[in-house]
Amino acid sequence: MPADPHQSPPGSASFAVDATLLPQPWPPEALRAARVAARLAGSDHPYVSLKAAVTLDGRLATAGGESRWITGETARRHGHGLRACHDGILVGIGTVLADDPQLTARLERPAPSPTRIVLDSRCRIDPAARCLTDDGVGRIVVAGSGADAARMQALRARGVHVLQGTAVRPAPAEFLPALRACGIRRLLIEGGAAVHANIIALGQPDELFLYQAGKIIGGPDARGWCDELGVRRLADAPALRLSQPRLVGEDVLLHGVFLAAF
Repeated sequence: MPADPHQSPPGSASFAVDATLLPQPWPPEALRAARVAARLAGSDHPYVSLKAAVTLDGRLATAGGESRWITGETARRHGHGLRACHDGILVGIGTVLADDPQLTARLERPAPSPTRIVLDSRCRIDPAARCLTDDGVGRIVVAGSGADAARMQALRARGVHVLQGTAVRPAPAEFLPALRACGIRRLLIEGGAAVHANIIALGQPDELFLYQAGKIIGGPDARGWCDELGVRRLADAPALRLSQPRLVGEDVLLHGVFLAAF
């Protein structure tokens, strides 16, 4: 994936995790800098964490699309601390169109906000979307080969760094090294379900943070946090080494490391 010829990469200075920024409890596994460093040394990709907030039956939203809020305030604040531990936060265009998220780290103490990244194969994002607000934080849109040139130029005119891939849909094998080249060493992916599934199916994620609320939505039309993976045998299911579940306010945090990554 070639660099944007119109702009210099936004960059994002990597920093050591400051545990004092994080609401407790916090999985100590997430703070093991040696594991992250080892992964980065052996790959041209960022260290990739997945994050989702779901019900007990794994739903992101109701069939009508309502998702605010599945988890409580403490878990949401904890999630903002997680964002502050990463250089970049990535979502798909579906999440932006549905929720118009800010994608910032909002904590009681000042904390660095990660570079905001949107996967948008057709460059459908509104230049006025909240995640593209020019607040001094890096903004990246990853577009596909068929993205509209005028729309990409409109984003560049607003200071957004546009990476255009060689495939119609941006492929992780292409955009992850490109993001690493832009200074993204630790990447947090918050969905949606199709993005999570694509990353997992290709064996790219390193760890998972799943915030689980004591609620049940049910039904076939309520969206889960991960789309079809094509798993037909349990032996082929991606596996994780789980930490002890933690209560975060009224919710539970499940944390695991993908075994295929190490």
